[in-house]
Order: sequence, then C-alpha cells, then structure tokens
Amino acid sequence: MKRKYYGALSAMAAVVALSAITAFNGIDHDTVPGENNPYTNWFPYYDFNPATFRTAPRTFGPFTRWWLPGNDITSEELQREVRMLADHGFAGVEVQPLTQGLNIKAPKEQAERIYSWDTPSFYQHMKAIMQQAQKSGITVDMNGGSGWPLGGAFFDPAESMKTLSVSDTGLTGGQLFDGRLPRPGNNAMKPQGMMAMAMQKNPVEDKWAKIYSVIAARVVKRSGKQTELDPTTLVDLTNKVNGVSLHWQAPAGGEWRIVTSWVIPTGEKPSLIASSKVNYVIDHLDTAVVNKAYNYLLGARTGLPAYYGKPLRAIFNDSYEFHTDRIISPDFLDVFRQLNGYDIAPWLSAAFQKGYDHPTYLASAYPGAKPPFVFHGQEEWRLIYDYDRTVNKVFSNNFIRTSNRWMEARGLLHRTQAYGFPNDLIGCAGAADIPEAEQLYAEGSEGYLKLVSSGAHLYNRPVITQESFVSILRAEMTTPQKIKIWADKSFACGINQLIYHGTPYRYNNGEYGKEGWNTWSSPYLPFINFSTGMNESDPFFNDIKTVNEYLARCQYALRAGKPETDVLIYVPFIDFTEDQIAINPEEILNRGYIEGIEPDMKGFGIFTAPPTPINTWYKQLWKTVNELEAKGISWEFVNDDALQQATFSENRLRIAGNEYQALLLTDLPYIQMASARHINTMSKQGLPLWITGPLPQKQPSFLDYEKNDRLTAQLIKEASIQKNSMDISNGIPAAAILQKIKFADTTRFSRQIARRMADGSLLRFLWNKTDQWQTIRLNVDKDFTGAYWLNAEDGTITNATGTTVSYTLPPYGSVFLYASKNRVVPGSIAAKRNDTKDILTIDRWALQAGNVKLENSPLIDWRDNEQLKYCSDEGIYTATFRLDQITKGRHYMVDLGTVWYTANVTINGKNAGKRLFAPYRLDITDLVKPGDNKIIVRVTTTRRNGFIGEAVKKNPHYAQFTGKEKTIMASGLKGPVTIKELQ
Repeated sequence: MKRKYYGALSAMAAVVALSAITAFNGIDHDTVPGENNPYTNWFPYYDFNPATFRTAPRTFGPFTRWWLPGNDITSEELQREVRMLADHGFAGVEVQPLTQGLNIKAPKEQAERIYSWDTPSFYQHMKAIMQQAQKSGITVDMNGGSGWPLGGAFFDPAESMKTLSVSDTGLTGGQLFDGRLPRPGNNAMKPQGMMAMAMQKNPVEDKWAKIYSVIAARVVKRSGKQTELDPTTLVDLTNKVNGVSLHWQAPAGGEWRIVTSWVIPTGEKPSLIASSKVNYVIDHLDTAVVNKAYNYLLGARTGLPAYYGKPLRAIFNDSYEFHTDRIISPDFLDVFRQLNGYDIAPWLSAAFQKGYDHPTYLASAYPGAKPPFVFHGQEEWRLIYDYDRTVNKVFSNNFIRTSNRWMEARGLLHRTQAYGFPNDLIGCAGAADIPEAEQLYAEGSEGYLKLVSSGAHLYNRPVITQESFVSILRAEMTTPQKIKIWADKSFACGINQLIYHGTPYRYNNGEYGKEGWNTWSSPYLPFINFSTGMNESDPFFNDIKTVNEYLARCQYALRAGKPETDVLIYVPFIDFTEDQIAINPEEILNRGYIEGIEPDMKGFGIFTAPPTPINTWYKQLWKTVNELEAKGISWEFVNDDALQQATFSENRLRIAGNEYQALLLTDLPYIQMASARHINTMSKQGLPLWITGPLPQKQPSFLDYEKNDRLTAQLIKEASIQKNSMDISNGIPAAAILQKIKFADTTRFSRQIARRMADGSLLRFLWNKTDQWQTIRLNVDKDFTGAYWLNAEDGTITNATGTTVSYTLPPYGSVFLYASKNRVVPGSIAAKRNDTKDILTIDRWALQAGNVKLENSPLIDWRDNEQLKYCSDEGIYTATFRLDQITKGRHYMVDLGTVWYTANVTINGKNAGKRLFAPYRLDITDLVKPGDNKIIVRVTTTRRNGFIGEAVKKNPHYAQFTGKEKTIMASGLKGPVTIKELQ
C-alpha cells in the first residue's frame, strides 16, 4: 500500500524547513505513584467545586509558547515579561529559543548573541526566568534544546538520527560478485521542488553506515523505478558479508539483484536551532543516546536541577519532523520479530520508500515515491503495515517512555506532540506524560483532535495540551472572539490546557516595525506569515486577562473528575498523516477560517486530502458521528492496543478504569486478528456491538495472511450476530445508552463533552458551533440534588430547575451544566428571562478612526471604504438616541449586533462595559434617561489591514504582507445597533 503525496504542506513544519492522574481503579503509568511522583504532584485528582469555578485560580489558566531570539536576551527583560504574563492571566510559559524570523544578515555581535544557545550566558538567563517564575507563581516548561527535533553539537554524529536505506547491484545468472557492496544512494529519488531546500544536511561519513541485511533474488520484471523480485529465489547473504565486502556467485539463469539494507545517519539538522555549530538531530530511537542528551541539556552544568519541579514542570518535544525515509532502531529487528512473528530482515527493501517517514510537507518532495523492490505483489502493503506497527512500538518505548522515565526520576514530566511521521496517534499520545495536539496539524480538525484526546483518556492522562490560536497564512487574524471559538471547539474535543502560539520576546534593533519581532510573521521570510504574536504590542493584549479568566474556568472544570464517554469507535489505522484526515462536513473553523469575516486563503500550505483508506474511512464515519452528537451521545476513538486490553462486565466495556457502553465498527477495511478475537469474546459476554457498513474481510499483517484473513472474517461475522450486536446504518439506538443527562431533542448545532465526579455528579460542556442563537433542552435524572448552569465567561451560576432544563446559547456560545449528587450550590441565582422587545435602532453615526472622520454615516464594513480599508486604528463611534419614556422595573440593553472585534461602550458619559465576544449586549438600565442619550462605542480591530496598508506603501518592515490587498479582514461596527427592553 503506497502513500500518495499531493504537495501537501504541514503549516508550521513546512515553514520551519524553509527558514491526576488517578483513575478510579488506578494509574496507567510508567512510574508507580508515590509521595514524590511528579504526575500526582502536578495533577492531583479533584472533584468539581462550583466555588472554585467562580474564580478559578490562575494556575488553571493557559500557557504561552515564549519565543526567545536565541540568546540575544537580557535577564532584566526576561523577568519583566514573566511578571507581565502573570499579570495577564497566564499560568505558565514554554521557553523556546530559536531563530525564526530573525535578520539573517544581523551585525556580527548581534548574530553571535543570537547563536549562543547552550552557553553559560544562556543558562544564566534561564536562571533569571526560573527565579522570577517562582516569585510570580508561573509554571515553566522548557523546549528540549533549541529548535526541533532534539539535537545539537554535544554528541558524536554517529549517534545522530538514523534511517533505513537501500542499495543494490545487478548480476547475470552465474556471474561472480567480489567486492565492496555499493553504499546507499543508487536507488534514491532526488527531492524536487521548493521542499528540496528543506533537506540540506550535515556531512554523513561512510563509516557510520551499518549493514542490516543483504539478499539476492531473481528479477521478475521492472516497472518504472520499481523492480519485482521472485521471493522463491531469495538468498540471504547477510552472513557472507565481510565488513562491507561480499564474495558470491549468482545461480545460473536470468537476471539477479543483490539488495543491501543499511542503517545510516540522516545528517538532519534541528530546525531553527540557535547555534552556529555543526548540529545534528539525536538518534531518537537509541535509548542510551536519548538519556545522554537529557543529561547534557538539563544536567548539573546548566544549573537547572535546582529548579526541577519548582517551577520547572516539563520538558517539551515538538512534533517529530524527521528527515528519515524509514525509521529504524538498534533493537528494531528483535522487536519486529516479537511483535509480528517473523523476520523482516530479508524483506526490508520492500518496506523502504523515499520520504515515507518524513512529515507530510517534506514527503511531498518525492512525488510518486514507492518501494524500489517488491516481492509479493498486491500483498506488499501488509509488510509495510507490520513495519509501521514496529515503528510505533520502538518510538513509544525508546523515545517517549524513555523521556518520561528520565523526567519523572527528577520530578519533571514529558510533554510532547507525538506525531510528525505516519503513526498511531492514539497510542503515541497515550504514551506521553502530557500529550499535545496543535491547530496547525491536520487543520486542527475534530477528527485529529479526538485521536489525541482519545489516546490520553484511554491511557489515563488527565491533561491534554494544545498548541493553539494559530493557522496557516492567517497572521494577525487572532481576535478574542476567534480565541473563544477555537478554544470551545478544542474543549469539546477533549483538550483541557491551551498553549498560545505564542508570545515573542520584545525584540527590535530597528529591523522591524514599531511592534517588534513577530516570530512567525517577519519581513525576513515574507512568504511565511501565520500566527499572532500575543504580547503587549497586540491590540487585544489589554483584554487577554479577561479571555484567560474564561479559559481558566473552563480548564478547571474540564480537568475535574474523569471523562464520561458513551461509545468507543474502533480505529484500525496506525499510519496517520495530517493530509489524510478528512474534515467533518459539519465542522467549523477549518484552517482557522471564519467565513464572511476573513479571506478564504489558498496557496502555500493548503492541501486537499488524498483518497487514501484513512480519508475514505473518515468521510464514511462523519455521518454516524454527527448523528451521535445530535443525540447527545459522547464518543471517542479506540486503537488495537487499548481494545485488546478491554474487559466486559456489568454491562460496561472497561479499559484501564474507564467505562463505555458500546463499541462501534464502521466501514472497516481490515481489523487486527487479535482485536477481532477479543471483540468476538466480549460480544458473547453481552457487549453492545454497533456496526455500519460491510464487515471487514481481512486482517493487515503479512504472516499467514490468507489463513488469518479467513479466521478474522469468521470471528467478526460471528460477533455481528450476537444478541447485543446490531446494524445501526438506519439510525442510532439512543435509547440503549443510559445517561443521567440526556438531550431532550435532536440537536444539530452543538458539540459536547462530559466529566464524572467520584460521587456520581456530572459536568457537561455544551458549545453552540453556529453564528445563531440556539436553545438546548436536557432531561436531568431526578437522582441529582440539583442542577446548575455555569457561565465560564463571568463565573455566574444559575439554577436549572425541573427534570427538563433549557438554556439559550448566544452565537458561538458555551455553557456547563452541573448536576450534583450531594451538593447544593450556595449563591446560585434564579434563571432570568431573555425575552426582549426592540425599542429603536440607531442608524446614523459619527466615526473617527485615526485621521479618518465620517459624519452622519450608516454602519459599514471598513473593507468597503477606500479611506478605512487599510486602517487598524481604534474606531470611535458616536450617536444620539431618544427614549420617550423609561418604564420603572424594566431593564434596558444595547445590542451592538455584529462587532469586528471588541467594543467598549459608554452611555451619557458613564461606562456600560466592554464586550470581547458575542453576544455584544450590555445592560444599560442604570445609565439611560428619558429624552436624548449619547452613546459612544470604541471598537478595536486587528492590525492586519494596517500592516497590509504599510506593505502597499512599500514599507520594508511589512514585506510579509506584500500582495495581500485582497486578504483584508472585516473591521468596525457593523450593527445593527438596537436598544432593547427586557420583557
């Protein structure tokens, strides 16, 4: 089975290349819990407390990725910025020294400072951060070194990242080969296109190459660059090799190929590393090298041990964007044999493919790549599956779990984005102490985010982080409203700690505009233009504390208790890449795009998913998923490894202390035989097995595949006819799912997630993913003491009375429903009516924005006005409205309608409040008077349009916005602005 590449580009990665845990039944973790276990120290189990929710501590707030311009920094400025971030509601920082967006022609002294990471000066600066973080109550995560993947110049290059490689030579029948085997390269495709620049490498010496196998076989035929060899003629010559030389005579007849499989360093450099030395990526699959790297980068010489756990929480490894054709490890052949039951060594060349284990954006440099040799025709995909399965095992064990253990022995945790090459996203996420997703990978899609959070939940990881508020090509489009939509989408997918991408250190030597260095939107790499630099230069930074308070309340709630999930969806795939995950047709915010407000960007980094088995499976899956969501049935994914550990008892499917009510098999191309056997056993015990589409007729492994295919098909067919198995193609059997909180109606506008407390209390997060007001109704079991609506925006708690409760959600709004078993919530308020009557509309306004003045103007989108389209100044709107009378006892509000993007309102000279996101409504009862009233609305827009205007004027500091005139954003107050009376 060949991976296809369509020039897809992983957003961040492509850019870079070019420039408590306690489960109720225990803990699934490498380290045995104890008094000093860092996992329970950092993430102790707790149940939800409404009083804590009201004013959630800053420790539950978001982090930010804090970009440093290498080591061109000062301790004084670092400490000032730590204080600033604490004052603005950030719980922590991830320290990332790198070179992205810096002036590549900086003066010599400046460049020397930038490229002096991993020096005593750098660690003095880290000490300053740690000391101020302790004082300010800020948690610190550190990137593993500088740039990524992990590497540097502190180890023997022979210990650098390895790849499988293949070379070959031809003989005619009876010919003698006597000499040195050819080095890798004669079958290598050359990278093509702009991505070829990304694969510039360090020197790789021949002496570092190691032979893993040598075979010979007779040629059957050639097709382009692929040769079919006869497996019945295969001769294993590995033991005949002396050093790198071979003496062997081919049998008579036909044409023969001698194929050598090598392991050799890739020569890969860490991306954006702030070091001028010759830096290599370490061998992530060699446990000794991994431990050596951490001992060096975090050991006593750095002074960092003094801060382990105080305030240093975790070491972060970014996505694994290896320049590796095929990942291989020192123990690979042994692990493969144990896992798959046969020896892969003779067949290594059939599992080899140029670019296969590259990130998607780099793999696109090898269009049409395929294995140079095949032996088994159309069944070769099974060898590739078994190879991928082994890659997942050695990566999880040799790197992720080795990293976990190194950190945990020192009171730290390992946080990582466990993807970047084709892998089992569920299992690799579950292996990490703190698994992380991102909104750049797979377009931040629901189908991807749920893979990561499902892995975390299956393996009892209580905190799932996410690189957040960033999308390809959309620099300066991050607003408070968009942050909230992005956050709520992620929360509904299981994420519960957001990490801003990110905050640039304040840095400007005159080479940037007045805003200073914005790491991922810089004139020094103008075609790379995404992400907003969330620091004091951003127009919304003064409001970010309020935004972060919302996030903190949500994250506090979404870490309480344990996940409550109804249905598991079995996933057969172990080779996920970001270009294969089809978007849910009902999903919003794809690629960070808000239709009608932002331009629909095309070009660099935007791809169309290819028609692979994974992509096809997702497209068939979404109809079922959307029906589950509409019925209020929660769902997650399950992989083979977790499913094979499941048990079924007391009408529940149980995995590592987690409970589920049904297992869903949908349109499976194949299933592991061990999974089929386990499902068969549990179905006979009463497991509710839901099925859509045809049953799988095969398993994916190569060993005895014909016999095992037949047995697998038989096992699944037998499971499908058991008492509690059913075909749900014509409808979801919602009544079969027992829920204490149920949707009263089919609800197609929402996404939701639930948490269960130790006493049986439930907490449900509900998100309105539409731009319209929507009312949701829920049936609440009478066993609960009380039910309450929780508004995370301001901490308000409202009584939800009766067995059927309802809540009206504003556009893109969210709410929690808390149903308590044993708690009466003090201070909760009675629900208020939302019925309103329009009294008047304010049609004409005076507007001043910078030097532009409009009088007696209707409300317009600034994009439609030549004077305003490149304006990013504050818009000050002034108008007068008349109230003939004010009815005593009635409440009045102003509804601003559509606002781009925040609005601060005064009525008659008195502050009415500020709205950062919908609904843009404020209570003005105490501010209005009979007769004439004056309203002033101050609107803050994004910087994007102004930056594009600067580029139009040829300002070199904004070169990254050149040619972007058609990508300006909606701006201003659009309205309609109405005065309403509450009924």
